[in-house]
Amino acid sequence: MSETPAKPLLVPYLVGFALALSCAIWAGTKFAINGSSIGYGALTGLSFGAMFAFGQRVKQRLFPQPEPNRWKIANMPAPAALRPAQQAAAKSRPLTVEFDATTIKTLRGGIEQDSVAWRDIERIIIVIDDNLLPMPTWQLLTTTGGMRIANDTPGLEALIEHFKTQLPGYDNDTTYQAVINAMGAMSGTFAIWHKSQDSASAN
Repeated sequence: MSETPAKPLLVPYLVGFALALSCAIWAGTKFAINGSSIGYGALTGLSFGAMFAFGQRVKQRLFPQPEPNRWKIANMPAPAALRPAQQAAAKSRPLTVEFDATTIKTLRGGIEQDSVAWRDIERIIIVIDDNLLPMPTWQLLTTTGGMRIANDTPGLEALIEHFKTQLPGYDNDTTYQAVINAMGAMSGTFAIWHKSQDSASAN
């Protein structure tokens, strides 16, 4: 049978609190009379600190806190219940774009958001909304939808360079001038590239 440890007596804490209070009053009075003496000021601060420590002990003895409810701890939600929070954390991370020889993907926190195959891209446009901070958005359009990529998305610059080799007819002066016009605008929709009939028949 285990023995319950004896609780410390309350009287010493009450005495300590009373002494600290008396010292704080005395030092505070001297501090006021003697023209803000640093020594009395420091003693006053220490006395108030001691009062707080003894006061906490007295509070614990007079109003003890209940022991933790072990049943509640044992019945905490399973890890599966935390998944929505983890998903919310992933959504707060910045969007990135990655690509390989066949597919372009956008990811957030390592989780794939959208994907589009190179062969399915029919058009590329840049859309700029007329708002407080206009941000060019690249849209890779297919016959069934497509993908939107903001101009500041990490990985987009490398993807644009890859357009030159993956999209026939992209690497020309007309395309570059369209991009320059889009980047200098505050709003509007700018056609950058579209798949030619020859390219479509080749695919």
